[in-house]
Amino acid sequence: MASSAGHRRRGKNRPKKKKKMAGPTTVQDLPDHLFELILVRLGPSPCLVRAAAACKRWCRVAANPGFLARFDPQAPHVGDYHTDKGGQPLFVPSSPAVVDRSRFSLDFLPDIASWDIVDSRGSLLILCDGGDLIVCEPLTGLYQGILWPGVFRRRLGVFLLDGGDADRRVSMSNFRVLAAFDKSIACIFSTGSDGGWRLVSSAITGDIELPSTLRPENFVGRANGTMYWGIEGSDTAVLALDESTAEFSIAAFPEAVWWPSHKGVSRVVGGEDGVLQVIRLINNELKVFARRHADSDDDDEWLLEMQLGLPEATLGLPGRKESFFQQEAMIVSANARYVLLTPSEETWLFSVELDTMRVERKHERNKYAGAAHPYKLPWPPALADHSRERRR
Repeated sequence: MASSAGHRRRGKNRPKKKKKMAGPTTVQDLPDHLFELILVRLGPSPCLVRAAAACKRWCRVAANPGFLARFDPQAPHVGDYHTDKGGQPLFVPSSPAVVDRSRFSLDFLPDIASWDIVDSRGSLLILCDGGDLIVCEPLTGLYQGILWPGVFRRRLGVFLLDGGDADRRVSMSNFRVLAAFDKSIACIFSTGSDGGWRLVSSAITGDIELPSTLRPENFVGRANGTMYWGIEGSDTAVLALDESTAEFSIAAFPEAVWWPSHKGVSRVVGGEDGVLQVIRLINNELKVFARRHADSDDDDEWLLEMQLGLPEATLGLPGRKESFFQQEAMIVSANARYVLLTPSEETWLFSVELDTMRVERKHERNKYAGAAHPYKLPWPPALADHSRERRR
C-alpha cells in the first residue's frame, strides 16, 4: 500500500505537458478534394495554370485524372505570335496585365533571325528556315530540329498536329507535323522511336483539275481538322486536306458563300461547337456564314449569321481616311476569334471581333500585317524552370 501511495504522490508531482500551440491554417492544410474545388472555380485561365505550377502538390492535384475528368480544363489562350516588320517573331499577349511577355521570348533558339513561324498548336510552335524545320515550346525552352525530306520542294504548307496517342494531347514528346505539297502529296512526321516521315499520296477524282500555280498563298484557312486552299478559276471548289488521314479531296461551297476569284476576300475558320464558318467580303460588307446540319437528309444549310458594313463601322477610328473603301477591302488573317482587315488603298489594319462584331484598332495585334499564331499554355502544367542556360 505504501508503495502504491508513493507512486501516486510521485505522479502528482510530475510536470504537466504543455499543450502545443496550433499554428496558422494555410491552404496546404486543405484536403485534396477541397483544394480541387478551389481550382475548379479558377476556370480555364492563366491563373489556373499558374496555380497548378506553383508546387508539386498543386501540380499533382491539377493533373490528377479524377480532376481532369471532373473539370477537363482547356489550356487558356494567352496571346498570339506575329512577325514584326524586321521579320522577327514577336509575342503579343491577350492580357498584358496578366501575362509576362518576356517569358515567351524565342531567344533560346539557335540563329533565331533565320527562322519564320509557320504554325502553332497548343503550347508548341513550328518554324522554318527555308529548308529544315524546328519545333519548340517557348515556356520550357525545349526544341527539336526536323530534317526536311529533300525530295519535296514545292510545298503548300506545314502544320502542327496533336500527338498520335489516345489522349490527343500535344507536347514536345508527343506531336506530329503535316507537310502538304502541290501534287496532292502529304508527309506526316511523328515523334517517338518509330517516328519519322511517312508519305501519303492522294488520287483526287472529280471534274476539277488542280492548277500548276497552286501556292502557299492560296491557303484560305484551317477548321475542324481540315486545311483549305482556294482554286483559282473555280467559283465554288477548294482543295481540302484531312489532317487525320493526310488525304486530299475537292470540297465545294455554295456560290453565295464562296468567292475565291479575288484573293483576300474569303477565309475559312472553325466556329464554336465545331461549326464551319466562311468569312467573306462582299462590296466592303463583312459577312459570316455558318454551316448548320439540316434535320433531313438534304445538304447542310448555310446561314448568314453576322454582317457588318466596313465603311460605316470604321468611321471615327484613328487614321481613317475618306479615300478608303473605294475598292474592295482585303482580309489579312482570320481565326475563330477575330478577323484582321485593311483597305486596298493603303495598309491600315483594323480587326473585327467575330462574337460581337466590334471594330478595334488600338490592340497591338493590329500592327502586324500577317498571320497570327495563337498560343496556349501547356496543360497539364510542368513546374517552371526559369534558367535559360539549363533549357538549351
